[in-house]
Amino acid sequence: MPTEKGRTRKFYSRTYALETIKGVNLAGKTFVVTGTTSGIGIETARSLSLNGAHVVMLNRNLEESEKLKKKIVEEMNDAEIDIIECDLNSLHSVKKAAEVYISKKWSIHCLILNAGVFGTASKTTVDGLESHFAINHLSHFLLIQELLPIVRQSIPSRIVLVSSSVHATCGVSPEMSIEEKLKILCPESSSDASWFRLYSRSKMCNMLVAFKLHRDEYHNGISTYSVHPGNGVRTSIFRDSWLVSIASILSTPFTKNISQGASTTVYCAGHPEVANVSGKYWDSNWDDEKGLYEEVARDEQLQDALWKHSDKILDNMLNDRKKSCQFEC
Repeated sequence: MPTEKGRTRKFYSRTYALETIKGVNLAGKTFVVTGTTSGIGIETARSLSLNGAHVVMLNRNLEESEKLKKKIVEEMNDAEIDIIECDLNSLHSVKKAAEVYISKKWSIHCLILNAGVFGTASKTTVDGLESHFAINHLSHFLLIQELLPIVRQSIPSRIVLVSSSVHATCGVSPEMSIEEKLKILCPESSSDASWFRLYSRSKMCNMLVAFKLHRDEYHNGISTYSVHPGNGVRTSIFRDSWLVSIASILSTPFTKNISQGASTTVYCAGHPEVANVSGKYWDSNWDDEKGLYEEVARDEQLQDALWKHSDKILDNMLNDRKKSCQFEC
């Protein structure tokens, strides 16, 4: 993997997001971020904006998006922030958001795929897909497909995918066939496994896509990062569980706040010293990959198969939706 010789570690698990890019001027750079109305996405958008970046937030909740924008502008009057409606629960909404973005003629110097769900109230999306797989992986995969041409035109550029250390508990073993691995990673029903297992599988999908992107796009001037925000980050990704909320309060002295959780994302997205450290797994602002389930995540055959399978699902879903709309009209 490409790395910079002599690079020394400056930031750790308790580093705040703004510390990682202190003194870095991001003016003239456009960062696209999903999921900025809660959790680490809030601090990701804020930190990049306060360093001069043009931040475009892709969110379902426009009201909360406007609230965050107002707060950031109160901190820095000339903050450049735009909002595009994007509901990851709907492939049609994601497709439309990408079309709106393309129409704006903005660059993309960094695409940050941050949004995620765990233990959703609804087991399936409006498209009838298992929620964790569809929201955490497939909708972000669609955004990559639609926006990658712009990222290529904005080089040097970056793509950051927020994964998780729990990818290692996805239940896929190296000895399985590609077909068996895909069946596990791409569940057809929420009854296939527990919420935790479904979540971990979607995070492995994020990991596989990140490493596939590195293989395909690094020579095009795009660096890719797979990021674990940190164990015990106090975030609303677990919003459907009151027990976890209580546990989060009790564990506050031992866990990261959202700024500390966002620091690795912000560091990989904005700091010049890691601009070419592509195709690595990051945890707590470092890329030693100690927590990486390498035997599965680095499986290039699986990376290619997941990409192809995801492509096929999108083709089927979007074409069916298009035909349905034409028939109804």
